Amino acid sequence: MVEMSDMVAGGYYASTALFGICGAGFALATRDRLYAYFALHALAVGVLALTFPPVSPAADAIAPWHIACRIAAEGLVVATIGLGLSHLLAPRLPGLLATAIRCVFPIGLMASASALWFLFSVETSFIYALAMLAVIVIIVITLVVGLARGCREALWIAIALAPLLSVGAIAAAMDGFELGSMPNYAEGMLIGFAFELVCISGLLAVRFNRTLRERDAAMAEAVAARNASEIDPLTGIANRRVFEAGLHAAPEQFYTALAIVDCDHFKRINDQFGHATGDLVLKAIARRLACAPGKAMRIGGEEFAVFLTAPDWQREFDSLREAIACQTRRALDEMQISHQVTVSIGAVELPNGRPTQQALMLADKALYQAKRLGRNRMEIHPPMHAYAPPRAAIACAA
Repeated sequence: MVEMSDMVAGGYYASTALFGICGAGFALATRDRLYAYFALHALAVGVLALTFPPVSPAADAIAPWHIACRIAAEGLVVATIGLGLSHLLAPRLPGLLATAIRCVFPIGLMASASALWFLFSVETSFIYALAMLAVIVIIVITLVVGLARGCREALWIAIALAPLLSVGAIAAAMDGFELGSMPNYAEGMLIGFAFELVCISGLLAVRFNRTLRERDAAMAEAVAARNASEIDPLTGIANRRVFEAGLHAAPEQFYTALAIVDCDHFKRINDQFGHATGDLVLKAIARRLACAPGKAMRIGGEEFAVFLTAPDWQREFDSLREAIACQTRRALDEMQISHQVTVSIGAVELPNGRPTQQALMLADKALYQAKRLGRNRMEIHPPMHAYAPPRAAIACAA
């Protein structure tokens, strides 16, 4: 039959191990060393629990080797809590106190190492008790200053350590001044450690939730910044930066053609009806281009570029030209402005499905041809694979 002490021991070991594993996982997920420090602290608490009679499997809890093991474990507990407190509070403390709280970690390690000395000289318990009392004083002063400076984490730690520090201070004082051993010391320490782990779990949960909120806010800011750098603020479609990236990077999908779309006589619209009307015209053109199968971008002034994915791209571009005229006419009619807006289009087929600088050059040539032939039309340059620049001799003869 399982005894109650065995159940208590199993629960204590399981909880400290679970705390340590979860803390390590949070440390890896958030890159925050504080979780790792408190995970080590929980594991050290679990090791210390092995040395206390209510939990310890040892038959003799007062043998020198057993007390030495307890001293070593207590030193590790102090060292790990020192790591957490120095990481959490040292940046907010004055210089001397920040140095003092950072010294808790090496003091804990030295206290743990002094367990070997205890095996040969029991009188070292007096020095050990005074060292632990000094550590408790440093921690208490650190927490008080942290609270005075408005550190919320200091409040959590102060609540978590209050029972443990009280028991530890009484026991250290009684040992240090040879007043005897504290009654029910083991039970008090185990209860204090359990309370501490519960409170620290709450602190780490709050900190993890805050980390998630900060991460989400940072990601939202990054997305907003990226959109601001890639979206044209007037028309709401992609800008020239996206267009240039599309000419140099691998395409998102297979594009059938590239076209440059230019609003005819746009300067006249601005001069005759004002820049607000000109902006309205650009927005209307962008709205219609954004509906085309592919990606539309404003690349400067009244000029747009379209990476089209439609197989019948010539008919699609011609339909776009007519649809833009209708869209802009409706927008101007709402402002009671009677004016016909047209666009010229220069297009080139993309046999390899990828826009390039050469394709842009050919589309530009086709656009200039459309402008020269009277505007409000689409001109198509021969496909890239069929285009070959004239030989030097022929060019000179011409």
